[in-house]
Amino acid sequence: MLHGDVEASLRASDFRRHGHHRDPAYDGVVLHVVAWDDEGQGTLLRCGRSVPVLAMDTGRRWAEGWALPCHSAVKRLGAEEVTRALERLGDVRLVGKMARWLLEVRAHGPEEALYRALAEAMGYAHNRGPFLALAERLPWRELRPALLAAPSHLRASTALGQLVGAAMAPPPLPWREEGVRPANRPQARLGALAHLLARWAEKGLAQGLLGALEEGMAPLLRALQGPGLGRHRALEVALNAVIPIALAMGLQGERTLAVAARTVYAHLPRPGAYAPVRHLEEALAGHLPLRARHQQGLLYLYTRYCTHGGCGRCPLS
Repeated sequence: MLHGDVEASLRASDFRRHGHHRDPAYDGVVLHVVAWDDEGQGTLLRCGRSVPVLAMDTGRRWAEGWALPCHSAVKRLGAEEVTRALERLGDVRLVGKMARWLLEVRAHGPEEALYRALAEAMGYAHNRGPFLALAERLPWRELRPALLAAPSHLRASTALGQLVGAAMAPPPLPWREEGVRPANRPQARLGALAHLLARWAEKGLAQGLLGALEEGMAPLLRALQGPGLGRHRALEVALNAVIPIALAMGLQGERTLAVAARTVYAHLPRPGAYAPVRHLEEALAGHLPLRARHQQGLLYLYTRYCTHGGCGRCPLS
């Protein structure tokens, strides 16, 4: 007798379309129930196991005529209401990021907390944990003096050497390279992090990056971009590191910084399409101007509703 999870989809192909085949949370699925089997084969999970597909006797016409509630949200609720809902949820998600880094700011100070946040954000989706562990293994208070002692033109290579040396020290960090695009592999991301740290070693991370944030979105993105760190990744780093740290500093009395962080967050473009919420973005495409704030709201919906059987109960239903 099999014991496990049952995944229900409209079409069999939705499993891959929603990115579930890359999500380890779905490795416990033992049966995929669909209204329409448009693939005619088992559903492949991330772990490599294939599970059977059970197609309900509902017919293709019904399946094509039915749509998820998010697909009709704008028509039912109106574009303004959907936009406000996504902004509220995006703000909730940002507050969660801020609360987490507030503990780091209080424990280690803004400079060290920002260093850790930058390192984790540089790890992208696959290596966030190892990058954060590396930053804890090689604190900024130890790395920065080594960079300041080096000539300015050698600081990036010095930073990279220090980071690689710490990464190679035992115990080994659990880097993931399989299924990771070359530009997102640890070696490339370490190089980009080294250049960023070297650039702001003298002025300081907090003064340099948080100061740029106070000047606005464009100065912040210019302060982040450099070798190996283009606009897409700069948006990610701003969203997941600089803005949450700035909001945490706001709770420490830096109110002007917090206001600047909220202003930049409200206008920040979305970094790009995220596989887990692609189905939601496709449902709203052409109806709403999706910025980073709205995309964070979609991620909140995905993690709290889409992956927990909440279709029909979410704020867009």
